[in-house]
Amino acid sequence: MSKIKIDSLYFKEVGQVAKQFRRGNVDVYNYFSKKYLSLSKLMPDSEEKADAIRERGIYYTNTNQLDSAKFYCNKALKVYQAINDEYGVCITRNSLAIIYNSKGDYVNAISNFKGVISYLETKGDKMKPNVLSTKMNIGGLYGDMEDHKTANQYFLDVYNDSMTKRDSSLLSSICINLCVNYKKLNELDKAIAFGLEAENIEKRPRSLANLYQSLASAYDKNKEFKKSYAYYLKELTIREKLKDSLGIYTTKHNIAYLLLDLREYDQAEHYFLSSNEFFIKHNELNRIKQSYLGLSDINIAKKNYKKALDYYKNSIKVKDTLLSEEKQKAITDLEVKYETEKTRREKDIAEKQLQISTLESSKNRNLFIGSSIIAALILVSSLIYYSRFKAKKQAEIVTLELKETQKRLALEKQYKDSELKALKAQMNPHFIFNALNSIQDYIVLNQKHLASDYLGKFADLIRNYLHFSDTGFISIPEEVHNLKLYLELEKLRFEDALDYQVTIDDKANSEAIKIPTMLIQPYVENALKHGLLHKKDNRKLSVSIFKPLEKIIQCIIEDNGIGREKSKAINQKRQHQHKSFALKATTERLDLLNYSKERKIGVEILDLKKGDEATGTKVILNIPIVNK
Repeated sequence: MSKIKIDSLYFKEVGQVAKQFRRGNVDVYNYFSKKYLSLSKLMPDSEEKADAIRERGIYYTNTNQLDSAKFYCNKALKVYQAINDEYGVCITRNSLAIIYNSKGDYVNAISNFKGVISYLETKGDKMKPNVLSTKMNIGGLYGDMEDHKTANQYFLDVYNDSMTKRDSSLLSSICINLCVNYKKLNELDKAIAFGLEAENIEKRPRSLANLYQSLASAYDKNKEFKKSYAYYLKELTIREKLKDSLGIYTTKHNIAYLLLDLREYDQAEHYFLSSNEFFIKHNELNRIKQSYLGLSDINIAKKNYKKALDYYKNSIKVKDTLLSEEKQKAITDLEVKYETEKTRREKDIAEKQLQISTLESSKNRNLFIGSSIIAALILVSSLIYYSRFKAKKQAEIVTLELKETQKRLALEKQYKDSELKALKAQMNPHFIFNALNSIQDYIVLNQKHLASDYLGKFADLIRNYLHFSDTGFISIPEEVHNLKLYLELEKLRFEDALDYQVTIDDKANSEAIKIPTMLIQPYVENALKHGLLHKKDNRKLSVSIFKPLEKIIQCIIEDNGIGREKSKAINQKRQHQHKSFALKATTERLDLLNYSKERKIGVEILDLKKGDEATGTKVILNIPIVNK
């Protein structure tokens, strides 16, 4: 059946009005883009029809209805492809890249941006500015994926282009990106050099404030605290002119930490308290937690131990609130995804049932009208039977997909819950309370030096736990640093009757090598609690980290304790048997980390014996290297 002809001039006018209101009145834009789409349905496949469909996709993008936006842009893409409109395909893929980026699907966003570049590069220098800006977008996406080396390749490609050198705005933007990216790669001299180059040409106040923040952070990491302080003050001046409240107090928060490093404790405390009022008012829990930790450190340095302890307890409360909110958000997100998927499946099934009902009506009507025409009856019956069979199969496929989705959502929920358990295990309340009791004993005995030393190490360890619990992965040197802090505190609790040694070979001692956060510590804790705690003297523990293969880190934890069998017998005699929750949670976490992975984390536990006598326990961890 041919399409009904429409007034092409009227059609174009509706489209122009819709485009005029893209950034204006949303309701008017909605009305005209919907009318534009409705009129296009009367047309055969053409550029105008594809434009109307894409315009509806742009409306849904602007109103953040991303699934609907993706649907209409994909529909427009098919029409452009059907009529071989390469430019239409290009601009639609650009729209899809923006949608995927907003949804956090960086892989598909990059794929579509690369398709845009492939087309633009065929058009010569006139499209060069668009090519450069798209490459910069791709670099930004790789940065969001933490692949900073690939991001740098795109950024440097833009930076080295002769056209960039002639465009001060583009040159400044790419220098700022390179500054940020090199800082994340810990190549601080390069980060600072690109930042200073941008500073000489950047005029936009908000971009300049962001640049000053990046330079201040780079100088801070480079231990050039005075230069860092100067750039934070420059940033603060611009934020105040822009009346950017969040930016002002975030900068003050950063200045407070810098002043803490400079041992300007009174000024640091002033900035922390000033920014904290704003963060509490706006429920910025992460920054509140960091402020309390900073204030705790300040009061430790000023020997106000009770105040330091109060601030630290406040940080723990905020951390617990964060964990609770994150868990609730994860559950809510899963529920929303499940309900959305369920609604979509029910809608699809209802539509199919409607189609079947329509076909049934058509069948009855055709049977009544064409009862005398046997050949036509057989043909219609065959078609209806085939349609019903196809609809039935489609319904079966929908049911299977729904079941698979439910399984996947259940697995994702289990994964989140297991991660939270492992995190709670890392913040072992018994260890925290034992440490706090020891600090209290030192204070009561007026041993201020020991109390300060112990509390400082304890604060460092807990702060590291809190920091790295959010990252998921940690470098080998950082993991070793945390282990040593933990063992120093345990040695104090063992009243120095503990000899330990942590060794790491040169190949493994690299910031670039990443392993799952707090993977080794539960096994060290197990060796202390179940192997060495029951010995009276000669307690020895060794932790060795090697890189035997290119992609493997091996960690060996060995103690000369009483052995697993004897420890188990002792625990069974106790009325309240202690269960190693940390190790159990770590085991569950390992199962989830290994799920669907080609290279898995391996754990081997060996009982060391001399004859029939147990001489200790050895744990061997084989950990695939993660490049982050």
